[in-house]
Amino acid sequence: MNNYILIPNDIKTSSIPSGAKILYGDILCLSKRGYCFSSNKYFAKTYNVHTNSISNWITSLKENKFINAKYGKDDKGRSVRKLYPTIECGKKHKKLLKGHTKIYEHNNKRDEYKRKTKVVI
Repeated sequence: MNNYILIPNDIKTSSIPSGAKILYGDILCLSKRGYCFSSNKYFAKTYNVHTNSISNWITSLKENKFINAKYGKDDKGRSVRKLYPTIECGKKHKKLLKGHTKIYEHNNKRDEYKRKTKVVI
């Protein structure tokens, strides 16, 4: 699992459960090939919750069209699931996901101030 997650603003401000928001950040960060194949069991162990909670959060993400899920079989006939995030972070954040250390400027127009945040990955 990554040492950080990014949560797009559309997810952050939505009415889905908080756990689903954090899960989305992990799904996004784990989607190096455009999708995440981690199981509910893996996420449940990571968050120290029951697999039913993960299932409910994924259902919430699907119902709100934040992820698409495709189900199928692998070469050995095992069931596999691919979770495709539908909302991505901006270009600056995509570079951060590739493992670079960057200093980026966050411009908060509402409060009309700038602050620099160092992101270490």
